Amino acid sequence: MLAAVLLIGAGGPAPRAAGAAGPAAADQPGPINLAVAVDESSSLGAEDVKRERDAAQRIALGEISTGSRLTVLGFASADSDEQQAVDEVCPTTTLNEVAREKLGDCVGKLDRRGRGEGTGTDFPAALRQGVARLSQQPVDGPRILFLLTDGVLDVSGSPAYGADKDSRKANGRRELQRALAEARAAKVQIWPLGFGSPDPQALRAMAAGGYQGACVDLPQARPSSQVVENSADLGDAVQKAFASARCLVSDPPHRDTPPATFRLRISPLATLATIVVSKGDPAVKVRITAPGGQEIDGARDDEASSYTRTGADQEVESLRIVAPRPGTWTVDLSAPEGHRDRLASVGVQWRGSLRSSIVMTPATPRPGEQATVDLQLQTWNGQPVSDPADLEVLKVSATLDGDGFTPRAVPLADDGRVKDAHAGDGRFTGTVTVPRTAKGSLKVTGVLTALGLTADHRPFVTGVAGVNASVQAHLGVFDATLHPGESVPLTLKASDDATTARVLHLALEDSSRGDLTLTPAQVRLDPGQTRTVRAEVRVGTDVAPGRLSAKIVVYDTGQPARVLDARLVTLRVTPTPNWAVRHGKLLLALGILLVAAAAWTVWRLLERKRAHNVRGLVLTLLVPDGDGRDERPVSTIQVKSDGPEYRFGVVTGNGADPRLVPDRQGQFAVRRDARRMAWLRTPETSGTAVGHGRKAPLTGELLLQVDSAPGRVRRPSAGGSLRWPFPRPARSSRPERPGRPTPGSRPQAHGQTSARSAHDDAPRVPAGGADAYDPDL
Repeated sequence: MLAAVLLIGAGGPAPRAAGAAGPAAADQPGPINLAVAVDESSSLGAEDVKRERDAAQRIALGEISTGSRLTVLGFASADSDEQQAVDEVCPTTTLNEVAREKLGDCVGKLDRRGRGEGTGTDFPAALRQGVARLSQQPVDGPRILFLLTDGVLDVSGSPAYGADKDSRKANGRRELQRALAEARAAKVQIWPLGFGSPDPQALRAMAAGGYQGACVDLPQARPSSQVVENSADLGDAVQKAFASARCLVSDPPHRDTPPATFRLRISPLATLATIVVSKGDPAVKVRITAPGGQEIDGARDDEASSYTRTGADQEVESLRIVAPRPGTWTVDLSAPEGHRDRLASVGVQWRGSLRSSIVMTPATPRPGEQATVDLQLQTWNGQPVSDPADLEVLKVSATLDGDGFTPRAVPLADDGRVKDAHAGDGRFTGTVTVPRTAKGSLKVTGVLTALGLTADHRPFVTGVAGVNASVQAHLGVFDATLHPGESVPLTLKASDDATTARVLHLALEDSSRGDLTLTPAQVRLDPGQTRTVRAEVRVGTDVAPGRLSAKIVVYDTGQPARVLDARLVTLRVTPTPNWAVRHGKLLLALGILLVAAAAWTVWRLLERKRAHNVRGLVLTLLVPDGDGRDERPVSTIQVKSDGPEYRFGVVTGNGADPRLVPDRQGQFAVRRDARRMAWLRTPETSGTAVGHGRKAPLTGELLLQVDSAPGRVRRPSAGGSLRWPFPRPARSSRPERPGRPTPGSRPQAHGQTSARSAHDDAPRVPAGGADAYDPDL
């Protein structure tokens, strides 16, 4: 596990510019001196030694610095003068790209020793050889020795330790303690990995016997031992041990047999990462895809990252990434038939760097006054840290230092309680009371204990305020969501009670250059003046979507380094919407209007069609009464068909009352008008308006009355009479006229030979009645 204690405080380097983002901007880790000693004694089985080879190669290819130097040793015992206890299978070499490619060849020489080759376990010899190689290397970095063994000391067959077995055993234990002391003196850390049937107590003792210094004073970073129970646990044990020793962030590796797909998360905090794939079989092929879908073959870099890929034809393959893209990386394994039974392991380990921004409110507190401290963490390329998975590994605090008092701790938290506005937003907040003895300058410094991270050093330097400050200022700043090129407003309220004019300077600090701009940069205050000034922070037009954070500080230029107020601001930048999205409300309103207009048009058309539909018209034929002063109804039709026009005929003759008959070819027609009018067409007229309930000449002395049925008309039941929604006209009681046709005769239609001759498919209508019905329904 990587760990580092970081002082976000005095004298640190300036923040990197946004334009420097990419491989050149990522903080490069320092090189280390690394040695791997592999037990080849007969107390281990052949399969155990094979797993040791795998572990050695994983350690070597997992190293993240190309300047680190590596030595691989194989050891057992020297049971005669012709034998050697230690063999250098991989002489000391710098882990550049070429050396990494050749590692598989030299690590492959490690093998279990047979009879006559020295089959014991000489730890003192292995430790001293490792310490010697690590001490003579010119690299000024940590010295780490990985000891891959079962932990069982066995020098019973080595004449160098005495004349008999008992003396050799005692002398071997004594020399082991001396070798461990030499490792401590040479500042060599020992990290044992247990294989076979290990002795856990002996492994822990060797880890504790070496140098206990580490990259940070955390339990995870101090040398410890790991036991590899089986092949399935190998990747986890090796990766955990190496990450702890090398100070890297590491998640447990994924395991499966090919074909398989693995997904690995690389944090936005990472500046350098290594994906290590233990394939178990060189025939297994590895395909690595970056977030966004780009396949990474290691042959070329891109504008965001640089890559080094090694071990394609070996059992262990790695991809080293400088400035990796954050997100989910995909590793696909495939293998031909016959090469799919070996368990593969895939893991990622990384390190990163953080930027920080810290303020105190009030910016110039009085002695004895309580102040609030806010600290915002940023990734190396300027993005605020807000992912819960990243925040979980961070422990943030601060210290307050100044003239007149001893430094005091300031607890900080990101839990949404007390002064902290929002939990889990990456902004840590706490309070501190300025000592009453404080005078002169003040400095608040952030302290970050983080796994796998380094940070810059940017303190908040201010001073103790006077009893009645003559110049005061207050910033009103709000976090916001906006698009590239847009701005967020802020207000500056300032007053000058002095007798001279002052110029206040507004500064935007701890932000990537070009991402944000602040205007105005200066505000003038006349003596006795109080002003409220509207300012703005604008996002650059080329800024990529994401989150930006910065510190806005107001300085009094009349008193150098005097801070009047300071605030942290976090802006969420979202992609600029397209034209349709920007004018969405207008388009929505236009769409509603168009839909309403279309609905209104359809409604009008349907209403017009309904208003002109002849269905529901009631046509009544009237003939003059005997005295000629009145008319009586003799025939009625209620129109039950749809359409703009209804055509009919009049049947007369043989002295019977005339009747109306439906006739699609009839000489008479009626249309409906929307103004409660009907239009009657006859052979003599092209169109006569008839109001509903009114009469109009039809032909000769015959009249036609037009009404509108108020409701649904029921069809007559079988053998029943028609019921109309108006009173049935009374039949005449006058005697039959001479010549009146008898029932069943065929009367003649007016102007026609008969209704049948004019319209053969017209149905028979009731003879002599005043009612008729529409045959179209």
